[in-house]
Amino acid sequence: MSLRLRLTVLVAAVFLGFWLIASVWMISGLNNKLEVNFDQRLRSTAFMLGNILAHVPKDALSKSLPDIINASGVNTEKSLTCQISSLQGSIIASSNSQSFPNQPSLNQGFSYLSSEQAQWRTFTLITAQYKITIADKVAERDVLYHDLLISILIPPALAIFVALILLWFAIGTGIRPIKLLIHALEKRGSHDLEPIQLNQPLKELQPLITSQNALMARLAKGISREKHFTSNAAHELRTPLAGILAQIQLAELTQDTTQQKALGQAKKSAHRLNTILDNLLVLAHVDADTPLNITEPWELDSLITTVVTESNNNNARLTYNITASQPVYCIPSAMLTIVCRNLLDNAFKYSKANTPVILAANLTATALKITISNHAYINQADLANMATRFWRKGAANGAGLGLSIVASIAEKYQGSLTLKNNNALFIAEFTVPVKVNN
Repeated sequence: MSLRLRLTVLVAAVFLGFWLIASVWMISGLNNKLEVNFDQRLRSTAFMLGNILAHVPKDALSKSLPDIINASGVNTEKSLTCQISSLQGSIIASSNSQSFPNQPSLNQGFSYLSSEQAQWRTFTLITAQYKITIADKVAERDVLYHDLLISILIPPALAIFVALILLWFAIGTGIRPIKLLIHALEKRGSHDLEPIQLNQPLKELQPLITSQNALMARLAKGISREKHFTSNAAHELRTPLAGILAQIQLAELTQDTTQQKALGQAKKSAHRLNTILDNLLVLAHVDADTPLNITEPWELDSLITTVVTESNNNNARLTYNITASQPVYCIPSAMLTIVCRNLLDNAFKYSKANTPVILAANLTATALKITISNHAYINQADLANMATRFWRKGAANGAGLGLSIVASIAEKYQGSLTLKNNNALFIAEFTVPVKVNN
């Protein structure tokens, strides 16, 4: 869940919580208020009729009572039902309501009555001459109550919904500097440790940016120190190594067989150490912060031909195919030469004896692809480690730097190195984006 969504959900939960609390309080208060008002209407109507009937002569009461009830508005305007009975219990008059029960024995005050059709809320007033009962249906009260409830609760709910939509956009605007910071970090390469610069960052983000920049400065310093150490160590070791090789060559002039064998082993180890130092120097150069723009184009077919010709392996096993000949630039020819040599060395070293090695160079408008295939199978666990520096399978020869150098070159020039199995073939695929020099 994104930060924007989490903040919106959190604020929405707070809004809804307050709305629910207010709604519960409002519903409770509204229910009590309506009940009081409805009961007050029953009571005031009963007293109004009582006052009217007190001034009507008894001899005219039987004729005027229906008119009095109708004139009071009990029957229509107020949706009330009226029933007037004598103190002895006989019904004298009532409004037109067939569903109201004939039950004049109610005591004075409020009560509930039930009939087959409805439930009633009643108020009974006992005067000196009459018993006056005013009633309304409980169902009608409920309908009015629900209508009022909807009219009160729906507008705030809609307002909250609109507010959440506005909040969504407001939060998006507020956290935009954070998204810019994330984007700035995501688009950086592994070697880009320059300080982060944002236009108008939030004050709250400035300490984070400052700490991040300080961390990257320390990392850059440490990486630079390691690069210098690697480069300097390789250079310093090459001088005594050259002296050792020279002395071995002099000692080989002797005729002692045992000594010759020992010297051969020493010479082999010295050459292996020299190869390791060369690879370390290449890695130091690749890791260095040098510009990526290449202004001098070179011929792909010429480079591949030279690499194949100069290979120290059994070239009878090697076949190659080049699908383009136009000049290209974006990666130095020296770097691509190192890539091809290391991939070929790896293929010859670990492929089955007397099996072919195939090199294919393919140039398109957007990419340069070098593919080398050889007869070998690598399990999936080893495929994930083959480009790791100094990784070797078991007691295999080599320093474990060849493929790691190729991977580093690919990363430096925004390309990729893909290692995979295809049936009985092991395939190494080096790809870099290129520009064609028109």
